[in-house]
Amino acid sequence: MTAPLTGVRVIEFANFAAAPSATAIMADLGAEVIKVEAIGGDPIRGLMKQAVVPEGDQNPDHPFQFINRGKKGIELNLDNAAGVEVARQLVAKCDVVVMNLLKERRQRFGLDTDDLFAIKADLVIGLLSGYGEVGEETNRPGYDVTAFFSRSGVFGGGTAPGSAPPHARPGSGDHTTSIALFGAIMSGLRSRDMTGEGQVVEASLLRAATWTISLDLVTSLVDGKPAYDRPREQGLSAMLEAFQASDGRWLQFAMPDTGDAWQRFCNALDRADLLEREEFASGRLRYQNMTQLVATLDESIGSKPADHWIPRLDEYKCIWAPINDSASAVQDPQVRATGAFETINHPSVGDFETVAAPFRMHDAPDVGVKGPAPDKGEHTEEVLKDLLGLSDEEIDALESDGVVHRG
Repeated sequence: MTAPLTGVRVIEFANFAAAPSATAIMADLGAEVIKVEAIGGDPIRGLMKQAVVPEGDQNPDHPFQFINRGKKGIELNLDNAAGVEVARQLVAKCDVVVMNLLKERRQRFGLDTDDLFAIKADLVIGLLSGYGEVGEETNRPGYDVTAFFSRSGVFGGGTAPGSAPPHARPGSGDHTTSIALFGAIMSGLRSRDMTGEGQVVEASLLRAATWTISLDLVTSLVDGKPAYDRPREQGLSAMLEAFQASDGRWLQFAMPDTGDAWQRFCNALDRADLLEREEFASGRLRYQNMTQLVATLDESIGSKPADHWIPRLDEYKCIWAPINDSASAVQDPQVRATGAFETINHPSVGDFETVAAPFRMHDAPDVGVKGPAPDKGEHTEEVLKDLLGLSDEEIDALESDGVVHRG
């Protein structure tokens, strides 16, 4: 079977994480993705390497490899008019253009949407920004910690009143937003296939975040009140809380207090006696006596290790999950069974695992990671020769003038 995006050529003018993660998925699906980096490379190169692999220069830059696997890479100076002309010639050879340049920079380079459509009318142009393409803040820079987590209400809704907001895990908002951009680009390609006309699609960190916390926001739209995190003792139900076993492992429950859930929960925890307690006789009473109930369950669950409780929870069909840290998650048998990880075959450092695209295609053997991320300027010469037909002498002249760089 041919990968579904075979024959689609994408040119990416983007750095850091959100937009490049979307095109990485496209590369997994068979698209030819040409990553355009400024001379010197994407600023994210090496930025997180020491945090992931503290020792050993021979270790790959795992974050960059994940975000840019399977792409071709060129270095191009868009501050040079000749560099912009090379960019325009490359755009003419592509089906999709992906950018995270702010509008004022696109206009300065002569690469805004109208400029791109003048080059090739049936392009699908995918734009990624912090705050969107409309409104007064279209040129405000934004990272996921500001536009996704902070401005949208994600942090606010996850913080108890009077408490400090949490720290965002690196790239979590970026990679969530990349799925939105990927879906938008696929919709744009479908529209082009039906109409023959180009399409501009966009995703922003801010809009992706509003979708992520939509249940909080639709409620606030009605009552005007903020959502916020509740302390365990003020939760809606003890069966929606987390409890720590004696071995230190935490078990998270997600059992709406309906039907026979309370009975199953108590039997699984070997606390059938709680079913006879008047103060816990109904959902409302359990809510009103939450502090006492949580303390009781803390003591019970904390008396034995998680491996004691797990088979009982499953026997009584409780809805639960272990709270894994990242090291536990990558070894979790069910996480691995879903195909969450794939292997990158790197020519110099050998094979290593990375995270796969967030979905599976059944019976599609040619879908998956196609190779490592490019070194800086690795494919500059190849792309300029194959797509633009430039000679060695012409490429030498461009490099001498600071327009391009070969790895």
